[in-house]
Amino acid sequence: MREALASRDMGAVVRAYRHHPAHGRRPLPQADVAVWLGITQGQLSRIESGHNRVREYDKLVAYARRLHVPAELLWFEAEDPPPPADRPGEGLVRLPSGAMVPPPMALSESALADALLITLRQNAVIDNLTGSHALLPVAVQQMGFIDQVLAGSQGHGRFRLLGVAARFAEYTGWLHQECGDLAAALRWSDTALELAEQAGDPALSCYIRMRKSYIATDAGRPDLAIAFAGQAVDSGPLSPRLKAFVLRQRAQGYALAGDYDGCARSLDRAFGFASDTSGDGADLVPYCTPSYIEMEAAQCWITLGRPAKALSTLRKGLGGWRPNFRRDLGLCLARLSAAHAGIGEPDQALDVARRSLPIAADTRSHRTLLQLRQATDLMVAGGAVEQAEQLRQAMAAALA
Repeated sequence: MREALASRDMGAVVRAYRHHPAHGRRPLPQADVAVWLGITQGQLSRIESGHNRVREYDKLVAYARRLHVPAELLWFEAEDPPPPADRPGEGLVRLPSGAMVPPPMALSESALADALLITLRQNAVIDNLTGSHALLPVAVQQMGFIDQVLAGSQGHGRFRLLGVAARFAEYTGWLHQECGDLAAALRWSDTALELAEQAGDPALSCYIRMRKSYIATDAGRPDLAIAFAGQAVDSGPLSPRLKAFVLRQRAQGYALAGDYDGCARSLDRAFGFASDTSGDGADLVPYCTPSYIEMEAAQCWITLGRPAKALSTLRKGLGGWRPNFRRDLGLCLARLSAAHAGIGEPDQALDVARRSLPIAADTRSHRTLLQLRQATDLMVAGGAVEQAEQLRQAMAAALA
């Protein structure tokens, strides 16, 4: 810390503070420290890397106070804040009844941003348990509220709220995608990307470009899927896991295009980055581990007509599935059904599909239903017309 302070660079000071051994074996996440300083994670990343030097006196003082840096170690004068009033009733407001209450506190945009992100995480949990249809109108209403708050925001707090608005817009696009409305999903993703760029958050911008690639994959547009994923990869410095996540999506685009070599190369690179834990602890995709890439690779092999390569991976992954990821369990069961159908095991495919159907019926997941229809098509292609018809009837009954 003393070396960082001697450099007279607030970015070096913040970085040294985050990595100080007093905080444990792992550094404090950039996202958490950014909240303390009232800026976005992207802004903090640029400050720490030296791309944005903090020179404004007010910011230097504010950051030093937030990090509790002793005044005698600073290279600038920082007066101590005035002590709180010690007279009884100082600053209180008298009501008509005679009661004394504290004055109303100004709205903290940073605190509101944190509360909204908690709401977003709760939405995601409910979404994975019950599906997207019920949450979609709620998310649209929440976006309306955030728009109202943004209209009156200013200063550092506005950048935090812009990042939160981008996260909510991206999530609203995801809900539309899960409901099968791909045009609306793309519109919301475009809105999210615009907000993320205004917030100055390159990692979030990259993630949203990846989401646009995912939408293009669902729409059967491999050209757009590969292009959007390429834009995401080239959008700037990314954490290893985020890069792995984008490469996994580019592999899906190559698989849809029938490009086995391109798909395999992207997956190999994705595995390598997913295994790299050297990045900052705060990440948009903490779940992007090698085992996650394996499960996603299974979908690529099914798409490329190599279902045997997918079968063992899917079985292994499903064995350790966590029950709170209910909708995704239905999707992976549907993938397993397609893999069985692809290697000429229609009875097993039908049995697994029937286990996926109750979840698909509850969640109405567009992706799961697409995968079950692919399983049906593979049964027909393999000559198992009777099992394919049974699956079609079961789907119609479950979704009625």
